[in-house]
Amino acid sequence: MEIYLPTEHAYTLTPQINVDTARDRIEQKKMNLVAGMVGALLSRPKPEELQLITTENRLEPFWLVAASSRTTYDRTSTYIITTGWKDVKSVTVLGQELPASPQPKGDPAFKLAATEHCTQELRIQQTFDGVTGTKVDFQKYANFTRVEISDLSTFNPEGILLIPPQVRATAVVRQVTTEVVRPVKNAQAVHEERVDIETVDLNFRPVYAFEYEWAAKNKKVIVEFDALTGEVNTGGKKWSDQIKGIITRDFLFDVTADAVGTFVPGGSIAVKLVKAVVDRNK
Repeated sequence: MEIYLPTEHAYTLTPQINVDTARDRIEQKKMNLVAGMVGALLSRPKPEELQLITTENRLEPFWLVAASSRTTYDRTSTYIITTGWKDVKSVTVLGQELPASPQPKGDPAFKLAATEHCTQELRIQQTFDGVTGTKVDFQKYANFTRVEISDLSTFNPEGILLIPPQVRATAVVRQVTTEVVRPVKNAQAVHEERVDIETVDLNFRPVYAFEYEWAAKNKKVIVEFDALTGEVNTGGKKWSDQIKGIITRDFLFDVTADAVGTFVPGGSIAVKLVKAVVDRNK
């Protein structure tokens, strides 16, 4: 089996809505967004009682991984072919005479042994939360502008909270690879087994988090605003007190031939690294 590995990339997606505009939108809707989270049926806050106390302008990580597989193989099969006339006793095919047998219904039929030349092609593209590693549909961000990060270790945009990924490339590549590497049925001979890990991209998407407080009741709620789509999510979390770790390319982009070999189905399969993962000296 040949495994083709790509050069990995890291990108930051460009916000479509700035933090001030997002704050204004949330303020206009805060009673509907926030009051339902902190208030009770008979005790709801007044607009002036809901105060914005903190704002986080942050970049949250997600992985985009695409992979494909191609397997060419042969398998033997027997075709049962119905003739076109009741009186047929035998048929000559490619110089070989084959007997035709009567059938319970219809005209006589003959059997033809054949070798089928087959190709199985599979492709999958998935996105994963960079903190939890769970599958999340971030395909909606595919058409937004993004800028490549040349050096992850020094990437630290001013005034923005960068959330370090807790899941490395190997973990998400493993999930995708096991879905595109599937055994073929009844193969007599396998001529090619190839897996292309086409894309391994680490993306950072812009999110604003607004923390509101109802001081009289000592209640707080965080509203998250997607700076790309404008979507709003109540019941979010504050990351500034929780983030740990630093971001380095060697730590996150850890996909190697040996690593892939451990999770390709069939532990005895020899994995051949055909293309280098990345030039580590860049």
